[in-house]
Amino acid sequence: MDKKKTQLSTIYQFSPSLIGKQEEAHYSEQHISAYKDNPFIEALPPIFEEEEVALQIRKYPDYQDDQRKLGKQTRLHLVQQISDYVEPLPQHFLVEQRLSRLMRHAYKARNPFFPEYIRQFHIGFKDVLDGGVDQTGSNIAGVRSTAAAFTILGVSGQGKTTSIESSLLLYPQVIHHSTYKGQPFIRKQIVWLKLNCPFDGSVKGLCFNFLQAVDSILGTDYFQKFANKTKGTSVDMLIPIMAHIASLHGIGVLVIDEVQNLSSMKSGGAERVLNYFTQLINTIGVPVVLMGTFKAMSLLSTCFSQARRSTGQGDMILDRLVQGEEWNFFLKSLWKYQWTATKTTLNSKLSNKMYELSQGIIDIAVKLYMLSQWQAIEDGDGKERITLSLLEAVAKHHLQLVQPMLKLLKRNDPDILTKIDDLYPKWDIFDEYLKKSAEKVNVQGKIRTKALRDEKIERDEEKYNELIQTAIDFGVSSDIAQELSNKILQSNEADKDIATLRKQLVIEITSDAVTEESDNIYVAENEDQSRQKGAKKQKQVLDEDDLRNAVVGNEKDTEAMCEKLLDIGSIPREDELLKLII
Repeated sequence: MDKKKTQLSTIYQFSPSLIGKQEEAHYSEQHISAYKDNPFIEALPPIFEEEEVALQIRKYPDYQDDQRKLGKQTRLHLVQQISDYVEPLPQHFLVEQRLSRLMRHAYKARNPFFPEYIRQFHIGFKDVLDGGVDQTGSNIAGVRSTAAAFTILGVSGQGKTTSIESSLLLYPQVIHHSTYKGQPFIRKQIVWLKLNCPFDGSVKGLCFNFLQAVDSILGTDYFQKFANKTKGTSVDMLIPIMAHIASLHGIGVLVIDEVQNLSSMKSGGAERVLNYFTQLINTIGVPVVLMGTFKAMSLLSTCFSQARRSTGQGDMILDRLVQGEEWNFFLKSLWKYQWTATKTTLNSKLSNKMYELSQGIIDIAVKLYMLSQWQAIEDGDGKERITLSLLEAVAKHHLQLVQPMLKLLKRNDPDILTKIDDLYPKWDIFDEYLKKSAEKVNVQGKIRTKALRDEKIERDEEKYNELIQTAIDFGVSSDIAQELSNKILQSNEADKDIATLRKQLVIEITSDAVTEESDNIYVAENEDQSRQKGAKKQKQVLDEDDLRNAVVGNEKDTEAMCEKLLDIGSIPREDELLKLII
């Protein structure tokens, strides 16, 4: 027996994926009526605004300009700080917003004082799971789940794990309750739990990881009690236990990382794991977030779609950064932290080289910048500058393992890229994934420029509505305004600022107007002349501020047309657009 226990503990040795803080419950007044009188919700921190999220998740190095005068070894240690650097990007805010809504919405049906919620423990979770849900979506205890799920997929090294962990750590992991509104309420609430999908992708391995994770944060002995039983442990026994614990401790969200490990499962194995997640969501009411590389896309599109209820969260796909505004913002922010004796100013050539060598993958760009500073300081030639040749040498010698993949990305050949499914999705699978999604998918990065035309790709509705209003103000019909606004959003990066988008829209509108009017800039010949083939048309005399003047002589030169339109005041200039408030 002891030998069997030792073997089991060795095979499923748990290492915590993420550990958060624990605190005593403090209940706050809720402004949303559906969140009131629920201790699981009232004990959570207030809903965060974006400014608060940015302040709390950013991780900047301790940097002062005069540190570049310190000794070589000290500066090498200072450079190490870059490895922990986190600059808040749009994906961080999107993940936090989804988590915030997901947890609170799921807790609505899991109020620990509801009779139906308590009834589950008397019935037993094996029977609750086996009973499933009825036509109203209620389980046999009468709990109608409000939980949902979403997935975060993307290229390795693009910050999926950083985004989710930064958001989770904004919340306490465990909240200790003792009394609520004058009555005893002794409960250890687990707000979030993050696990890595077991290396073998099995349900048993997942259950063991879950039990050990709960033990590690609560000091319980669930693993020893249930996993090391004399009669052995079966999945059928472990699943109800896991559901019971998840309900008892009011788990707010269960995050499973590295779900691409399921692809190694034998036929039907992955489906069984994903079906269990679906049971947790639909029957027990525990929200689940799955994370992985593009390799997991085919599994999730076929097995997990039924769990993605329409809740307004939507899945997220994080691809490498596009070489544009978001890349420039990221690199400019990173470049401030420089401990070389000579400060190197970031220019377009260095920015282009950094992108070429990292292909917009955040993790590689950060490591390349850190390694280049180390190399410059180690060389000790007195100059210590970051140069194009230095960046290339560092990438060649210190990033050898990723060079083959980066070269494939640089070639941008879809036929070759689909062979590395951790970095690039197969388009037929991607299309199937979108079709199976219950709602629109938020896409960030390079893949957005190729996929946005699909109606399942989420738009920025605020920008979309502003562009429509701008188009209507310029005299365009509602239908055309929607069509042009969608076209502008499709052809730009997700983070493109509204002023730039408006400028493009106005140019698009005026160019279309000019094209339509150009057919009418000449007067019709008289009736006799029109009968004569090849008769010359007479030019119409136009007013000085007539829009059609921009076309005359510039029929094939769109830039000249735009300049003329600017001169006559038909297109607002950039400074005017920036002041435009709708």
